[in-house]
Amino acid sequence: MHAAATLALAALAVPASAVIMRDRDADGANINNPYRHIVKRGITADIAQVDGKAFDFVIAGGGVAGLAIASRLAEWKNVTVCVIEAGSDGSDVRDNIDVPGLSYGESVTTKPGRDWQYTTVGQSAMNGKPAKWPRGKLLGGSGAVNGMFWGRASSHEYDAWADLNANSGGNVTWNWQEMNSYIIKSETLGQPTPSNKDTFHISVDPKAHGTSGPIHIGWSNYIYPFVANWVPSWEALGFTNKDLASGDAHGVSITPSTMFQDNQTRCDSKAGYIDSRPDRPNLVILTGQQVTEVLFNGTKDADGNDVASGVSFAAYDGAATYTVQANKEVILAGGTVGSPQILQLSGIGPSDVLTPLGIAVRKDLPVGHNLQDHASSTMYFSTTEIENWAQLWNNKDAVAAALSEWKSSKSGVLTYINEAVGYVSMADITSAADATAASNAINVAQTVTDVAAAHSMPSTVQAGLTAQYNIQKQWLTDSTGQLEIILSMWGSGANNIGIQCALQHPFSRGTIFINSKSAFSKPNIDPSYYAVDIDRQIIGAGANWIRRLVASGPFGNTITGETGDTAGLNGSALTTAMVNGAGTEYHPHGTCSMLPEDMGGVVDTRLIVYGTNNVRVVDSSIIPLQISAHLMATTYGIAEKAADVVKKAHERPPPPPESSLAPSPTDDVAVIADATDTSVANARKDAESRGLSASAKIGVGVGVGVGAGALLGLLAFCLCLRKKKRPTTDEKGWYSGANQQDNSAWDAQQAYREQDSFPMGGVTAPRPNRFSSANMSISTMATADLQGLQPGQRDDSSYSLGDYARAGSGAATPYRDDPSPMPPTDQYPTPGFQTAGSQQQFTPAVAK
Repeated sequence: MHAAATLALAALAVPASAVIMRDRDADGANINNPYRHIVKRGITADIAQVDGKAFDFVIAGGGVAGLAIASRLAEWKNVTVCVIEAGSDGSDVRDNIDVPGLSYGESVTTKPGRDWQYTTVGQSAMNGKPAKWPRGKLLGGSGAVNGMFWGRASSHEYDAWADLNANSGGNVTWNWQEMNSYIIKSETLGQPTPSNKDTFHISVDPKAHGTSGPIHIGWSNYIYPFVANWVPSWEALGFTNKDLASGDAHGVSITPSTMFQDNQTRCDSKAGYIDSRPDRPNLVILTGQQVTEVLFNGTKDADGNDVASGVSFAAYDGAATYTVQANKEVILAGGTVGSPQILQLSGIGPSDVLTPLGIAVRKDLPVGHNLQDHASSTMYFSTTEIENWAQLWNNKDAVAAALSEWKSSKSGVLTYINEAVGYVSMADITSAADATAASNAINVAQTVTDVAAAHSMPSTVQAGLTAQYNIQKQWLTDSTGQLEIILSMWGSGANNIGIQCALQHPFSRGTIFINSKSAFSKPNIDPSYYAVDIDRQIIGAGANWIRRLVASGPFGNTITGETGDTAGLNGSALTTAMVNGAGTEYHPHGTCSMLPEDMGGVVDTRLIVYGTNNVRVVDSSIIPLQISAHLMATTYGIAEKAADVVKKAHERPPPPPESSLAPSPTDDVAVIADATDTSVANARKDAESRGLSASAKIGVGVGVGVGAGALLGLLAFCLCLRKKKRPTTDEKGWYSGANQQDNSAWDAQQAYREQDSFPMGGVTAPRPNRFSSANMSISTMATADLQGLQPGQRDDSSYSLGDYARAGSGAATPYRDDPSPMPPTDQYPTPGFQTAGSQQQFTPAVAK
């Protein structure tokens, strides 16, 4: 939003309760505001709102993690946040996002420009064929296009992250306790219908889930009758039906999905973290522009780390290049492909990749190494006469009728998605003795040597891989899920079902490297599926176990035979068929691994890129070791935890009790100013010198902003006079009406708004020892103890944030989305602050 508009709103000090009481359309805009395109949750395609401007936090990528951390940082109204997303806002493919079944049958990835359309290089273990790697290219990212699975791995799998980072920089703890706390913070649990709970054996442990987070999870209201056979057939083999969120993912479940239970609509990061929040003048989300490089101005901090000054961005190859300044941090949230690509283009990556491309090496780091993915294959089986999705999608009239039913009543077959899952260990699919033998047969040193040779792996990455393999060897002998098994009602035709088998902890490792200086050239993606023999052994044993499953319990009475490429095959032929039929399960990670630098790490435990002062990576690329779960819930947990880490890093201590520097009123709003950093300005000049002038666009934008500011000020004043009303909910469960009926969805959303505010200093209450006990909530400023740091200062103290997330995740506290302002100029000169009337305004400067 433009500075003039921001000042108009700030001067009126519009209360949040007034701002949010508006009639809204399906995308969250005020339907009564003729200028709603200007204020629509800060989402814009207007380059002038970002180019040549200065924000405190600039986030590259508006996907799962990007929008989550942006929303949390924007809770501080006295900082500015900018998100730059390469894709659209998704409004043109709304049905394909929102309708659960439609998102499967007519995926957003089939729509032009809404998928990155990545493919891997040819996979040698799969007869040299490449594999498709769809990734969402729109707000919400892959969370807006995926299968909506919500789950987390077993506790010891997250604890392994802490073990691997025992000697890492940053002193932030990442383990089960932390990750579970932040996943819980991100979620609101719905409940399946009582009849579905009984019929399909849905096990729910409410204690394992959150109740007031932005991401709503629930279950399909319509479930194909055949699914009732799933849990009993597993139980016939001795498995336990459980809620897999409890810290033990070994077993069978009907798992929840990212949907609003009441209206059976997808809940992605845009719906949960952006559409659910009041309009925020300090948050701008720019669509249709891709970040092309992180900019540095040559400044280093006291430890010799490079300080980033901003980013450059463009719409497509050959389009005008624009820039934006980052006063505090650049946060990369481009995912497992996008984030390493941006780092490499910025001179941070393997020198043997960058130097041949003519890219000056700023920091030689193994960016792009340690790529891991779940490789998935499907076996097909004929059944007695049943309903399945294949019958529906072969009948266009039936699909149209189903869509009409969903739109009118949010019911019917298009609420169905795959939710029947289970996880099996190595001992489950072989035997305890065979699992031990397989583990003992792995020569870690030789396996590391072989994998390293295939990928020109630096010695540091080999050290990290050795540590990972030692953990994975142990997991072969315990209950760790080695395979995820999923029931699919797609089948290969009528009266046919599929059972998906996905490798969860591959020993194979791959790479993602750029092959051009252009950000618009797709990088080389090589997951190296099944390059290590133990992976082939596991998938082959899994295929045999699935045959046991379909012959067990009620499946034995309904499944009549095997079809497809695996039918009639055994031994090595069956294994080869499973390998050749494999593809991604859409869970890649590891390319910016959080590990010690001497173990091949790219980021430390604060998620700061080694060698930089203020560049973080916040997405699934930081995961150092694969987990037996879909990655979405974990990625939300990473973003939630990262938001608290960032806030802690920039929290300011209050003035001494005897000081006259009392905090200002908490209604100050940060103003988006013009960029002043030399590197940012020079980058703009370079673009203009190529005939790509941005100044005209900026002039027009400022003019529009002044006019819009007056209109927005009038609008805000009118809103202040409106009586508080409890609205009805719209299609996504957000406020949409103006009556005063009781509405539980509104209550839940209000509780979400009322938590988790973090002022940037100005707290005058007595402060106990910082981060020293678990009885404080970092999520609730009324009780938090945040001493904080000055810009650029590093904190070497060890701390853990999960206890604070837990303490603040469920309770509604006094609404403080309007936290205390920054300290006066004479206390913290960098970055500086100017006082103009009652407003403390940022003087753009780069944090040192």
